[in-house]
Amino acid sequence: MDIDLGDVTFHLNLEVKGLRRYGFVFHVGVPFDTTPEQRNEHKKQPRMYCAPTGRNNLIMDLMSDQGVTLSVSFTDENENPVPTPDGTTVTWTVDDPDGALNFTDNSDGTATALATGELATANVHMETNLNGKSITGDLQIVVVAGLAERAEVVASEPFEVTPDV
Repeated sequence: MDIDLGDVTFHLNLEVKGLRRYGFVFHVGVPFDTTPEQRNEHKKQPRMYCAPTGRNNLIMDLMSDQGVTLSVSFTDENENPVPTPDGTTVTWTVDDPDGALNFTDNSDGTATALATGELATANVHMETNLNGKSITGDLQIVVVAGLAERAEVVASEPFEVTPDV
């Protein structure tokens, strides 16, 4: 419970002794380059959309020709890493109306996000069922331009160099 006291807020928390409290941490793998075929694969797959929650546990930039693997690790109430509890399920969804990601829930607790080349923002939602309790997390992926790979000559509009008489 929060009590607003003007310049400060008083937080009051009750905890049940012996009740295991878990937290989670997103693990974003090392970005890897993708092929044009992988970036266009999203057009063939059914999409699982979620509504954006308006909150994010992590925001990351991903170049428009890269992909990442996402996973979840668990911590205890003191943020110490713990093994994934038995019977835990993880479900991944994405709100991606712009098609910025080719997103796959791998059904093993991990997901793969491949940028499609579109510069846009996608919100990934993770929900895990842990001993009958639902824990959720949100990751925002901002797809940004990749590195320069090409150069092209650009000509301006023609302009007159000598005045007409």
